[in-house]
Amino acid sequence: MRRKPRLFKKIAMRINAWAQERTMRKNGIAFEREGIPFSADSKNGITVILNAYKRPGYLQQQVAALRAQSVPPAQIWVWCNDSEKPTPDFSSLVDRVLVSNFNWKFFGRFTLASLAQTTYVAFFDDDILPQPLWFENCINTVTTGYDGILGGSGVLLPTEGYSAKQKIGWNGALLSQPTTVDLVGHAWFARKAHFCHLWREEPYSWDNGEDIHLSYTALKYGGVKTYVPPHPPDDIKLWSCDPDFGKIAGGGAVATYKRSDHLPIRNAAVAYYRKSGWRILADNE
Repeated sequence: MRRKPRLFKKIAMRINAWAQERTMRKNGIAFEREGIPFSADSKNGITVILNAYKRPGYLQQQVAALRAQSVPPAQIWVWCNDSEKPTPDFSSLVDRVLVSNFNWKFFGRFTLASLAQTTYVAFFDDDILPQPLWFENCINTVTTGYDGILGGSGVLLPTEGYSAKQKIGWNGALLSQPTTVDLVGHAWFARKAHFCHLWREEPYSWDNGEDIHLSYTALKYGGVKTYVPPHPPDDIKLWSCDPDFGKIAGGGAVATYKRSDHLPIRNAAVAYYRKSGWRILADNE
């Protein structure tokens, strides 16, 4: 007689679980296409990680520019932070989609580097449009002795605080040779292993400064320097970004550098990391 209550409880639990699952699936995220596995020959390739937050309208142009690279990526992923607007289904556009119900801001996307099954990983902000030879440029930079954190917009820091007045790259000084800088932003390219240093320390702030934290930890824990690949003024095909696109897309109202707390956080982050052992290039002068 004691078995009947257990049997009824078991049945009730299963019915309740089935009902809950049905409700979840009915109201859940539905993707048009499943994620695509890596191919057998992609090990030495590139995994690209894009993000879609407040400017998803540029994603299709970015993907087209990436597919048209002279060295095309093995896979393209898109990271979606939680937003006040519904997240579109990007699964037909890219190889994998990762959606979060929390806004991890700038750092969340960088966790995906560890999941890539390629030698190189590349990240792009959502207002950057790489030119056709950008990946070829990056690989040539790495193989000619500049194996580090590469980026499209480099910054040479002043002796105190943070300032982006000295920029090198698509939106700064246009140089025909790889150049050592303190940090890079907008577009990153490096060996997968180099991105792992990012997590050796907790960031000074989770709200800003992922570019600062990456170059600091890579240098401190891996001896990995930061460089801007060549951006020759007479060959835009090598550049990390179409300058017209970057200035238009990056100049909108959603640009984070326009926030009042942007510069104070970055000033404090640079000071914190320098006290923690980060030697910037100005220290060597």
